[in-house]
Amino acid sequence: LACVTDNLTAGTCATQAARRRMDPHESGSSAAAYLAACFGVLALNLYVSASFFRAGTAPAEVFWVLAALAAVNWTCFDGTSQGLWLGLLCALGAPAAELVLMSATGCWHYSRPDVAGVFVSWVPLCYLFYVPAVSNLARYLWHACRSPLQE
Repeated sequence: LACVTDNLTAGTCATQAARRRMDPHESGSSAAAYLAACFGVLALNLYVSASFFRAGTAPAEVFWVLAALAAVNWTCFDGTSQGLWLGLLCALGAPAAELVLMSATGCWHYSRPDVAGVFVSWVPLCYLFYVPAVSNLARYLWHACRSPLQE
């Protein structure tokens, strides 16, 4: 729970920097530009994963490239311990939910699964890509919806 309370209280330097960076009252239009960059990099990362999949690249190669991209993405656009923990939670929880939905509904399947014949090993990294962008969006909206006097 320490990472949750740190996010609420901004107890570490990394959390303070992340919150300041996304404060439109403090950083002006650079917060919106930074947020746009976060989502642009997210889109690029997802495009890279789709390109590898379309090219039929070996899953192990895709995994390590995407893992490196996810680490750089987190380092550049978040850097907080709670961001890392949330990313890992999403990387594990979202694919688990996918597996439940796939088995319960049969609505979709992966065309080239490499894990137990039902799942693609690097999909959790795609979920990990979302966390810095969505976290920064939340920080931006939190600041934007508050008046400067409330802070």
